[in-house]
Amino acid sequence: MAMKKWGALAVTLGIMALIFFLSAQPGEQSGALSEQVAQQMQQSGTAGLLIPAWFSANAYANVRKWAHVYIYFVLGASMAVTVRLWRPQWRAWRQGALAALLCAGWAAADELHQYFVPGRAMLVGDVAVDALGFLPGIFVVLLLTWLWRRRKS
Repeated sequence: MAMKKWGALAVTLGIMALIFFLSAQPGEQSGALSEQVAQQMQQSGTAGLLIPAWFSANAYANVRKWAHVYIYFVLGASMAVTVRLWRPQWRAWRQGALAALLCAGWAAADELHQYFVPGRAMLVGDVAVDALGFLPGIFVVLLLTWLWRRRKS
């Protein structure tokens, strides 16, 4: 069990480090990467699969915002697994609340970090966009765990 706990924590910290690394890119570099990804998605046809058309007609803006949602979904799921392993005695709602609080804290810290990166901005609205990712990620883990336990009993 101890190995699982530390492994889950390592994965979660790795995802957090990736988010920090991507946020540390200067605005020009980050924008160029987003533009390149948007172009490749449009050319390959995956843009319609991964990014809802109703979100924005601007593929570039879509890629930037949906990147937040997807990476924070992964962080939320990983955080939920980590909290469940480290606090198995807690009820699921407490585990979910702690995971959400930790993800929200990281999202806010990430925005503060971007304030100090040239060409980037601290946008409170991005924390809300991040929540569109981490809250479903946490919910999916808690739901799957509940279904697994129910199936076993």
